[in-house]
Amino acid sequence: MEMLSRRGVIGIAAGVVASGVLAGEAVSRGESTEEKQKSEPDEPTVAKTESVYKFRMGTAPARRFGESSVREYKLHDFPISASISATLINLAAGEVREPHWHPNSDEWLFVMAGRIRMTIVDGEGASSQFDCGPEDVAFTPQGFGHYVENHGDVEARLMVIHNHAQFTTVNLSEWVAAGSTSVFASTLNMSPGAFENAPTERVFIGKTKGAG
Repeated sequence: MEMLSRRGVIGIAAGVVASGVLAGEAVSRGESTEEKQKSEPDEPTVAKTESVYKFRMGTAPARRFGESSVREYKLHDFPISASISATLINLAAGEVREPHWHPNSDEWLFVMAGRIRMTIVDGEGASSQFDCGPEDVAFTPQGFGHYVENHGDVEARLMVIHNHAQFTTVNLSEWVAAGSTSVFASTLNMSPGAFENAPTERVFIGKTKGAG
């Protein structure tokens, strides 16, 4: 496990903002604007099974981001699971789950297939970056910033579990879109012009720098 300094953390943040992850490289979702903005359906998204204790994760509607996809359940989908929720992510080669954090839950990530690189920043600004392969687990404490890169040549398949039935997420792209670019530029010691092509809505999954 590699520990990075505070200066390294700032460098990571600046690189993320300046790279394709946030500079207009958001992958095409194939969704309408209304669908992008609607984070949760009002009704359960999957047909009832023969038991209240069963949920067909593989049949949950997939949100697609380029070649990647996300399926998840929360309390309204699986009411018996009152303290846990989960997400299946198929992360295509050359793509990244953008930097984000969860204000109300820990995250337990299990790699089912493929290889990923995980970066986690704790509450004191210290950063850890490490690789995970099949059957490895990465744990991110509540509120810690993190992002996940596909570090291999094939799709990575991930199961992400939260200890909250209604976990919440703050994505870096949403924060940048809602905030003042002059503040971010000053903080990261970058030119305000570097943010001209920043997305105006959530990226969620984007391409890593240099990806085709």
